[in-house]
Amino acid sequence: MGRFLTAVAALIVLAFAVPPRAVGKVPFAVRTGGLTFSEKVASLMVLPGTSVDLEIEGGDGPYHVDTKDGSEQQRSATAWRWRAPDVPRLETLTVLDAHGGKALTLNVFVMVPFTDVRDGRLNGYRIGAYPPRTQPAGFIEVTTDTIRTKLSPHFELRQFLCKQPGGFPKYVALSEALILKLEAIIEALDRAGHDVDTLTIMSGYRTPFYNEGLGNVHDSQHTAGTAADIFVDDKIDGRMDDLDRDGLVTRDDAIWLFKLVDRMDHMPAPLFPGGLGDYGATGAHGPFVHVDVRGRLARWRG
Repeated sequence: MGRFLTAVAALIVLAFAVPPRAVGKVPFAVRTGGLTFSEKVASLMVLPGTSVDLEIEGGDGPYHVDTKDGSEQQRSATAWRWRAPDVPRLETLTVLDAHGGKALTLNVFVMVPFTDVRDGRLNGYRIGAYPPRTQPAGFIEVTTDTIRTKLSPHFELRQFLCKQPGGFPKYVALSEALILKLEAIIEALDRAGHDVDTLTIMSGYRTPFYNEGLGNVHDSQHTAGTAADIFVDDKIDGRMDDLDRDGLVTRDDAIWLFKLVDRMDHMPAPLFPGGLGDYGATGAHGPFVHVDVRGRLARWRG
């Protein structure tokens, strides 16, 4: 066990010592509502009629922000304001560094407001009853046309859907902070020598109705769209990869991933700190790690 912990420590040091690859990055940053986007693809969730202010930093410029209907308004050389439509739908904003030729695609989901839920249902989709603590502002409407929408370079909307049965449209609550943190985990894995295309989301959003059926706590972070149960499966064989490289896939690999994320949460100015738990394998699933962005540290063993 001592050798294992020493190896984990060494790999974590390596994870934060080696510069990440710039794959998927643009040479500027787009800031809005306390969020910072610097990937080629990003996502934002807003309510109908919301005004969105975009600030652009870095890069060479001049910059342009383009929408299909020309609804963007330039306020300065690096600032724009865009007003979301009054009806829920998917919109795309393109932020372009005209000199450098680099573009950031911002997929904006104009959500269905939470107030549209009636008797625990939304357009026939079973939502259930929310406690105030985890009640989201709104829901992304998911259709067969939008289910494969990119949220970021390594994640698609379909990965976070609740597993409850039912046809389309489906609805999902999802936090931008969670997506950004999962992308940061992929960067840390890359630094540690694990080049992965995505993380397997074993469980993302859960409706309160579905969550209650699992017997989980009624105010779970999953129902708020701020949590994901994840494992690394770059071999695409349905189970955790051998992250600690000991030739076996065990709970030790979940512990390795736990320690990697825990180190991220304890860095100076951490990116969206939150809850973290590691879980061993059962007859139904392999080892995995729970990650959330609740805004305060919480740790447990599953």
